[in-house]
Parts: sequence; structure tokens; C-alpha cells
Amino acid sequence: PYIRPKQRCSFVRKSALTARQGKQVYIRKEFHDRILKITQVIGQNEITIADYLDNVMAHHFGQFQNDVAESFNRHIKSYNNL
Repeated sequence: PYIRPKQRCSFVRKSALTARQGKQVYIRKEFHDRILKITQVIGQNEITIADYLDNVMAHHFGQFQNDVAESFNRHIKSYNNL
């Protein structure tokens, strides 16, 4: 998305996560490279990739919580009927 000048992306901020308290995940190299640029340039090297990803995931689950729960419940019913 377009980021207006002097306006920092809501994902590019410190998060409550301490990286060592989290879990390691693998992402595509192209995503890693893009996120690294975002954190370095927009975040002015003040945030980590872990901060950025934590903020993106918190937003995602906040936005799509009902959809995820509905899909999960539908699939768990199928699973339990096996």
C-alpha cells in the first residue's frame, strides 16, 4: 500500500514481542529482503523483522479472526467425524 510522506506504516513500529520468546519461522527470501528494506528504511533501523512480522500477524488475526474461527470450526467438525 501507498505510504504518505512523513507517515509511518502502522506495522513499522516496536511490538511487545521479544524475539527470543517467539518461535523461528521460515519465509521466502524475497519477502525477507522486502521486509528488511522496510524495517531499515521506513523503520530507520529501529525495529526488527520480528517486530514487523508480529505487527502484521496481529493485524491479520484482528481483521480476520471471525473468518479463521469459522473455517477452523467447519474443518474441525469434518476432522472429528473421521
